[in-house]
Amino acid sequence: MIANLSLILSLLLFMLIVIVVVRAIISKQKIIGKPPIPVLFFILAKLCVLINLVFLVIYGLRIKVTKIFEPPVFIEIIALLSLLLGVILLFQSTIRLNKDLIFGLSDSDNHKLQTRGIYALSRHPFYLGFILILFSSCLFTPDYINLSAFIGAWVIHHFIMIKEEQSLEHQYGDEYRQYKKSVSRYVNLKRKP
Repeated sequence: MIANLSLILSLLLFMLIVIVVVRAIISKQKIIGKPPIPVLFFILAKLCVLINLVFLVIYGLRIKVTKIFEPPVFIEIIALLSLLLGVILLFQSTIRLNKDLIFGLSDSDNHKLQTRGIYALSRHPFYLGFILILFSSCLFTPDYINLSAFIGAWVIHHFIMIKEEQSLEHQYGDEYRQYKKSVSRYVNLKRKP
């Protein structure tokens, strides 16, 4: 049953990605911007994400692969919750960004700074959602390749976040600096005065 639910959530994730891309193509919206880090690392990060997503689908289809250990049911439940939360965060941040969703740095002045809704909980809910999804893949299928891809994806995306924040600070100035003071990069644990 857990494998079925993970497959359904994985398919919803892929549908979301396809919808975003198709919508961008139809509306002639640019969704690929300038990579905030060297292109090779940017591509490597996306490749690592793809590897984790493939392992997630493999788990959902119940294809047997070599694992470091066989995860007990409680780990699979944690993985399922992580996957569900990740898909929700990704969906919410995609809706919130709407036409401002772009992979890389935008060269447009038409983008708006997002600080409300899901962006009041995390400066990077889109990345956080993906990190939770990739983490769930590792919990479902603890394989050396899967774990290495997860670590690679997280580390590189962490640097992407830092570079994007520098760009946003340059673009929005004090407005972004104030936002940065009140909302954490990953999960907002700060208390507002």
